[in-house]
Amino acid sequence: MLATIISARCSSSRLPNKALKEIIPGYTSIDIVITRAKLIGLPVILATSSDPTDNSFESICKNHNIKIFRGALQNKIKRWNDCFEEFGIDYAIQIDGDDLCFDFKMAHNAIKQIQSREFDLLTCKKEVITGLFTFAFTRDSIKKLFSLVKDQNIDTDIIVKFIEKSKLKIGYLQYSEFEMNKEIRLTLDYQEDLEFFKKLYSMNNITTPTIDIIRFLIDNPDVAKINFCKQSDFLKNQERFNNSVEL
Repeated sequence: MLATIISARCSSSRLPNKALKEIIPGYTSIDIVITRAKLIGLPVILATSSDPTDNSFESICKNHNIKIFRGALQNKIKRWNDCFEEFGIDYAIQIDGDDLCFDFKMAHNAIKQIQSREFDLLTCKKEVITGLFTFAFTRDSIKKLFSLVKDQNIDTDIIVKFIEKSKLKIGYLQYSEFEMNKEIRLTLDYQEDLEFFKKLYSMNNITTPTIDIIRFLIDNPDVAKINFCKQSDFLKNQERFNNSVEL
């Protein structure tokens, strides 16, 4: 089975309940991510936790007519592994629920490429705009990752160190210079990001292809400036997390 898995939960420390924040009338941030995910053309599964704080996703998934999987709160690698097992998934696109402008066209190409089994995992290099794309996984790669961190209480929110330790064969998707970081940030972690997405989607359709969103932001740098100031904090937080991981 092929699938698109959206990872989301409500217990974010920097911006609590960010998945439920209204971006435009009638659409929360997770509504937008789900709507864009459907454009990849695969069954969509929202993978969240079994914690009561995430109960609201049940009705959201029902409204969007997509599946829901509920598992570990802290260990999202375990959550992915258990989701793969429950639904019999062989290959999947993984989307962070924070990435409201992720490139569904890139994801569509990635799911084709990952099936060649040349790589265990497909992603983008660091110089690509944050929020453009996350991962394409094989079932075996998830099993390898899970073998390192079976304890459901281990925090695997940022998985770089776990990927390195598992020695997965990583492939990098093709991208153009246009998609490299141009002082643009396309993910939701801070209040400034929330204001950015509200402004962006007040001026663009929620199904606008990512490449057109980038063009818009290059032409309208005042919009991009709303949240790019938080990118350095975001990267420092990732570095602190990675340095704290002990395997």
